[in-house]
Amino acid sequence: MKKMLLTAAVVFSTLIASAQFMVTADLDLEDFDAENLTETTDFGFGYTFNETWTVGAMIMAEGVHEDETEEEHADHADEEDMRLFVRYNMNNIYLTANTTTEDFSDNLRFGAGYSFAAFGNLYIEPNYTMDLSTDDGDERNGTFKLGLAYRF
Repeated sequence: MKKMLLTAAVVFSTLIASAQFMVTADLDLEDFDAENLTETTDFGFGYTFNETWTVGAMIMAEGVHEDETEEEHADHADEEDMRLFVRYNMNNIYLTANTTTEDFSDNLRFGAGYSFAAFGNLYIEPNYTMDLSTDDGDERNGTFKLGLAYRF
C-alpha cells in the first residue's frame, strides 16, 4: 500500500511540475461598463497539460442588460453560473469549446482566438465564440471578447 501511495505521489508531482496553470479574464466588449467591470467580465482558471491542450472552468459574469427584468436576469444567471472549457492551441491561435455544467449539448459554444504575449507571462487574447445551437430564429448568438491570461 505504501508503494502505491508513493508511486501516486511521484506521478502527481511530476504531472504538476510539467504542467502550466492559467488564470483568465474575458471582458465582454458589447456590455462594457467601467463602473461595473466585475459584472461584465468572466473569470477562469485553466490547467495546461502540454503545449496543445488546456482544460478549465470559468465563472460567468452577471451581465448588465438595461432592457432585462429582474426575473429574467435571475433565470439567466442560474443557467450560466459556471462554464467548463477545453482549448486546443496551435502556435498563437486557439480553438475553444465551452459549456455549462447543466445541459452540456444544449449550451455548447465553439470559438477561436488569438493569443500573444504582451509582457512576460501576461497574454492578450481576443476571441470570438458562438452557440452551436440556434435560437428560435435562424441566427446563432456570437460574442466577441477581449481576454487577458496570465500563465504560471
